[in-house]
Amino acid sequence: MANGSGDLTEDRGATKSKVSELLELQSSDHPGMVLVSTPLNGRNYMAWSRAMRIALGAKMKLGFITGKCVRPDENSDDFEKWMRVDCMVTSWLLNSISKDIVDAFLYTASAHDLWTELEQRFGECNGPLLYQIQREIASISQGALSVTGYFTKLKQLWDELTYLAPVPHCNCEYSRTVVDYATSNQLMQFLMGLNDIYDHVRNQILVTDPLPNVNKAYSMILRVEKQRQINLSLHEGNEGAAMFTRAGAYKKDGQNKSDFKKRNFVDKKNLRCDNCNRSGHDRSTCFKIHGIPDWYKDLTEQRKKDGTGGEFSMSKLVTIELKLRLIPPLMQHQSLRL
Repeated sequence: MANGSGDLTEDRGATKSKVSELLELQSSDHPGMVLVSTPLNGRNYMAWSRAMRIALGAKMKLGFITGKCVRPDENSDDFEKWMRVDCMVTSWLLNSISKDIVDAFLYTASAHDLWTELEQRFGECNGPLLYQIQREIASISQGALSVTGYFTKLKQLWDELTYLAPVPHCNCEYSRTVVDYATSNQLMQFLMGLNDIYDHVRNQILVTDPLPNVNKAYSMILRVEKQRQINLSLHEGNEGAAMFTRAGAYKKDGQNKSDFKKRNFVDKKNLRCDNCNRSGHDRSTCFKIHGIPDWYKDLTEQRKKDGTGGEFSMSKLVTIELKLRLIPPLMQHQSLRL
């Protein structure tokens, strides 16, 4: 009897100690805390409830929404402590609800009642939700998404599906077979939605025996994507350098042509011959020294024709004279004949 009484006393002490831990609050806890990043808006209940359970579990306050931490009698020594913690959990829940709908839940009696009402109002029946998730998984493809973005979106759907219809876990052979099938199915779904540029890696994965899990396949595809990005950046860099080089060569060629024109242009107005003391030429082209060239004789004939009513107009003569001023002396004869 003594041993039995001692065990009972020990159990009661352990239970009381556990209850005391649940009724404790940290110094950092306050009613204005927001435990989840995305508030409940009525359409994201499943993801929100999952995040909220994780946050409350980390603070050892999950029992206040599941009903395991029941309200003590008002005459109990723990009643005030329980009310304090329950009000704190209720505040955390209200802070995590969108401002558009939170007013409808301000008058709930406890955190457990608030959680139950949210579940009844926004928790969907598993059937339609399972259908929607399965349909999204069947139709999803990478498209314009990166490999990381595509895999993240697909994994979110897998997690939601597992949350609604969890795979049984035990040590029996049947359970391992079910888990292997689910893992293989996820791998195929991931590979089917990839873009065609990953065909070679996809084929390599499919012929691997045994098949890798989906995380290993994702890692392989991700390495290929990063390698493609590196090659693309190098190619773009080479093209840019080539265009810059061509532009520099074109600019240099244009500058050379400009310099050539500047070097070959002679303004004959500034010339003066020291032999005949006339302007418009120098000693190297003086007719009195070198004789009258054929092109000048032809020009004189054209002037005579124009002066006697010929077809050669004054405008043409002016054009020829201007051109003669712009070309080297040795080319003047050829230019006139052309």
